[in-house]
Amino acid sequence: MSSLFSALQTANSALGVEQAAITVTGNNIANVGNANYSREVAETSPALDIQTQPGQFIGTGVDLTDVQRQVDDALNSRLRSSNSDSSAAQTTSTWVGQIQSTLGALSGNDLSSQMSTFFTGWSNLANNPTDPGQRQVVLQDGANLATYVQGLNTQLNQLQTNINTELPQQAQTANNLATQIASLNVQIVQSQGGTGGTNNSLQDQRDADLSQLSQLVNINTADQPDGSVNVYIGSQPLVEGQTNHGLSVANVANGSGGTTVPTLVFTDTGGTVPATSGVLGALQDARTQISSTTTQINTIAQNLIQAVNQIHASGQGTEGFGSVTSTNPVADPTVPLNSAAAQLTETPVNGSFVLHVTQANGTSTSTLVPVNLGTNGVPATLNSVAASLNAIAGVTATINGGQLTIKSSNPSAKISFSQDSSGLLSALGINTFFSGNNASDIAVNSTLTTNPSLLAAAQNGEPGDNSGALAISQVESQSLTGLGGQSLQGSYQGLVNDIANSAATAKTNATATQTVQSTLQAQQQALSGVSINEETVNLMQQQQAFQAAARVVSVVSAMYTSLITAFGGV
Repeated sequence: MSSLFSALQTANSALGVEQAAITVTGNNIANVGNANYSREVAETSPALDIQTQPGQFIGTGVDLTDVQRQVDDALNSRLRSSNSDSSAAQTTSTWVGQIQSTLGALSGNDLSSQMSTFFTGWSNLANNPTDPGQRQVVLQDGANLATYVQGLNTQLNQLQTNINTELPQQAQTANNLATQIASLNVQIVQSQGGTGGTNNSLQDQRDADLSQLSQLVNINTADQPDGSVNVYIGSQPLVEGQTNHGLSVANVANGSGGTTVPTLVFTDTGGTVPATSGVLGALQDARTQISSTTTQINTIAQNLIQAVNQIHASGQGTEGFGSVTSTNPVADPTVPLNSAAAQLTETPVNGSFVLHVTQANGTSTSTLVPVNLGTNGVPATLNSVAASLNAIAGVTATINGGQLTIKSSNPSAKISFSQDSSGLLSALGINTFFSGNNASDIAVNSTLTTNPSLLAAAQNGEPGDNSGALAISQVESQSLTGLGGQSLQGSYQGLVNDIANSAATAKTNATATQTVQSTLQAQQQALSGVSINEETVNLMQQQQAFQAAARVVSVVSAMYTSLITAFGGV
């Protein structure tokens, strides 16, 4: 009789276990399209044997020991790292491509071609320096060049603004994911309650959040004994148990001039996040590259302005000035002109310049104006220069708002300049071709656009002289100290080549990291993904096992009936 009870219990255990296994298989099939689901397997083990008599043991059926997720933590860690690298490479490729498009080096209408057109105009003017039509061409080419440079600067600044807008948005997304992970840690610890089992659905949700977070920033994880997981960026903790230290963007001083840069930080401490990969890391790197490109464009513009202006300021047009006002104000007219307090973008040096006063009858006087900025004597200030000019017969000089105005006392007389070895005229913006200091404000001096006759093609005072125009036409290919010995064209071409190399490298990295990511995803899916064919086979086997166990129950039931009938008939 006891043997029949044992057989019935064995069959019942089989029925219960196969029913659970069928449920697990059904759950797998239900989640076949869920990319965040990890395939589950019902783990079974034989029930403990019982001793029926000395030396004789008999099995008591089967136990359901666990329902396990099919995951490989090491593989998942590698995949998360791959996610970070792939997202970073794709993001970098996108932004560097935008920088390259902004420079327009492949369009045939870039800064190089604009500069070539401008300097060719000066070369053509040298062939006929008194031609008013060619003077207009030079001025128009200069205006086109200035407009292009300003537009280039504006576009690069807009790219920077776009990144500065996207960075906090992506940081907020990452912070939300970190908050969800911390919350899931709490739920997992509570649900598992130290039983040693795992809450598979919550584990899957947390893995999905970790995968998304890894696309935004480089992370590594550490499993804890209670079932929670700690998340680190580099060696800095982001999530510890139920605590999210937070991700946000703050303006952090960059160490130069008191300016700040939007930077990814830990919200609770304000410490800088060591984001080296993922979308957030790539955005910060792209912003640095855009900033570097903007700086180089500004450097090229500054050297263009200074090189052209230094020649033009010592030249003469087909007529002189009745009055001329500097375009670059001095912050304090009482300080040395070569001091930082003067706040001149271009620093003058020790030297002098010559001022000419030409009367209506053609007679001319020339006066050397010293600019003492050396070690001997009192350094020149804007006030002292104005005093020196006021000492010249027929000339008055005034200062208003830091701007120097030099005027002929006789309405019929004209003034002009030459031989400026100090660079002061260019620094102040007197008799210059360009106004402005960099790519943001470069423009053609409005004095010239109002009166093209003032365009300085000459350097010896003769209307037919072309030495000034020739000198300016050669600036394009000259080595400039401010560009590290490179020319304007050479410096720009070097920038274009660097960006092109960065774009090619970024594209290659994007392809390579995508390949690695796809390989790891395939490996993960082979382990954790649901295969309909495999689950169908499992379902058929489980069905057959269930039916067989049910058959055992039926047989044992029949044996009970026979046994009871037999005893009842005694």
